[in-house]
Amino acid sequence: MYKAKKSVDIITWGFDPGMVLVRNGSAQKGQRFGDLLRNVASRKKNPITVRILVWHDNPLSQKMMKNVPGLYGEHFPAVGCGASGYYSSAHQRYNARWFEAVAAGEIPNIDFRVRSLSIVHLNACLKNEPSVPWNANARIAAMYATHHQKMMLIDYEMPEVARGYVMGHNCVTDFWDTADHPFQSPLRERFFREEPAGLAKRYKSPEPMDFQGSGIYSPGYRLATTGAEERREALARHLDRISFVAKPYQDVSCRVRGPILADMNHNFCQAWQASDQIRSMTRELFMLALAPVRVPLRHGMRQVFPPDYDSAMVKRRAEIPWQAYVLGNGKHSAQLLRTQPEHGEKSIKECYANLTRQMRHYIFIQNQYVQYEPWAEHLKQCVQQMRSAGYSKDVYVFILTSTPERDGMDLHTYEVASGIGQSERMKVEHADAVEKARMGKAKMPISPQQMKAHGIHVVMGSLWTCAAKNEQWPLLPEEYEEIYIHAKVAIVDDVAFTIGSANLNLRSMAIDSELNLLSNAQDVAFAVRGELFNQCSTTTGPAQYGDMKKTLEAWAQQMSRNFESRSMGAALGSQIMTFYVDRKPGSPVV
Repeated sequence: MYKAKKSVDIITWGFDPGMVLVRNGSAQKGQRFGDLLRNVASRKKNPITVRILVWHDNPLSQKMMKNVPGLYGEHFPAVGCGASGYYSSAHQRYNARWFEAVAAGEIPNIDFRVRSLSIVHLNACLKNEPSVPWNANARIAAMYATHHQKMMLIDYEMPEVARGYVMGHNCVTDFWDTADHPFQSPLRERFFREEPAGLAKRYKSPEPMDFQGSGIYSPGYRLATTGAEERREALARHLDRISFVAKPYQDVSCRVRGPILADMNHNFCQAWQASDQIRSMTRELFMLALAPVRVPLRHGMRQVFPPDYDSAMVKRRAEIPWQAYVLGNGKHSAQLLRTQPEHGEKSIKECYANLTRQMRHYIFIQNQYVQYEPWAEHLKQCVQQMRSAGYSKDVYVFILTSTPERDGMDLHTYEVASGIGQSERMKVEHADAVEKARMGKAKMPISPQQMKAHGIHVVMGSLWTCAAKNEQWPLLPEEYEEIYIHAKVAIVDDVAFTIGSANLNLRSMAIDSELNLLSNAQDVAFAVRGELFNQCSTTTGPAQYGDMKKTLEAWAQQMSRNFESRSMGAALGSQIMTFYVDRKPGSPVV
């Protein structure tokens, strides 16, 4: 972005202007995202145009997701923070003021817009999909479809230097991390369960500028000797109790050049022309009250009178032929894929179906949610068809996913796990399934041995990190931390891969808007596989196109050892651990 000469176009699910991108010692030390954009947009030499487009429905969605912290300005700076944690007052205040300045036009060349996804598309996009559960939570969640795409386009109107990014990463500090995912890293954001400014007033002591823990139990700490110091210490103790460091996040994005930029620009311009200006909290609440009338009326008006935002930019870009982006030394091909309910597109779903169908040896999936049951059935059908046609070699399935953050997601995860022989990874659901089978109400869950008999070998794991091990004492349970997988990656046979914003669940396959890249760049597929394997298991795996049998067996052993190490308080040998959930599932959500 520093090097941009003309424009920066961003589409993202969430945006946090207070996020520090490059950090020096703590999450608050470094240049904030908002300042970077302000600088490049208002610099004296070669100022650029910055366009930011974020999903936002109304105050209810902001309260649930907190994906645009500070959007409503200083009058309502903390909407959504009560459930997921408050930022420091400095961070929260910065966000609120940044959005107020942008809305007032005080920052030149920055245009911030929001967009929502109309409910009128819901029935059409759910056609031929698994049914949505009938409980209220699931129905409401389905009604709140999101624009989940993440992309960045830089200098599109200068084809010789234009570049783009198709991303899994969100532009929110909660998701910031480094590739090694250290335990309780001070570089990750610290959140508070109570608003720090209110506590500072209660204790009559100034709020620490960059709180990293009180240090009360650190060597050399000096006890309070004055009333002011006592109040400061009491506030620090309270902040210790109610603060926590953001969890580790695993994510993947990719940089692209070439003709695919024309497709990314089409996606951006199409979305930009359907966007809205920032609205006040009062206006949004009024519009929310009129939603039953406003939603269908607004959708109809947009069809008859499409909004016209920056039509000159859209026209200029439309006149640039895609051939202008062809690289003289380009050697890879890539395709942009979308789930786009407004236009009936489900090419990401087709991508996963085709990658699975064309797999001959292995598929690696690292995804936030592996909850799309039709994929598990499709996998088994594809392998069965290959074996019926005479292909007798075994296939290897590597799955890394997070423990669902809500128990309402457990049953959807179990549908996939049980479908590929991993039923025992979810203890409560497995016990219920076995009991139903014994009573003659259902079939016994498929076992790993049955999957192997059909030529399918599966490992299913999650990622973990831990504190540094003291030789004399075992680690405590709270000194282990799950690395939240936010990545959306699939690699097949070292020959093709997809990276982007789409999860492997019903929302991403049909309901929400998503953006992925698909490529048959074999050298890149192999490189990404090696990097991700090495990151989580400390080995890159076999040479390109090599046999995955021993690698899968090694993963299974590593996962089991790390699972046992965690139960014994020992250090982990790598990040991968057996996927395991032991809790009662909640009412299903979407």
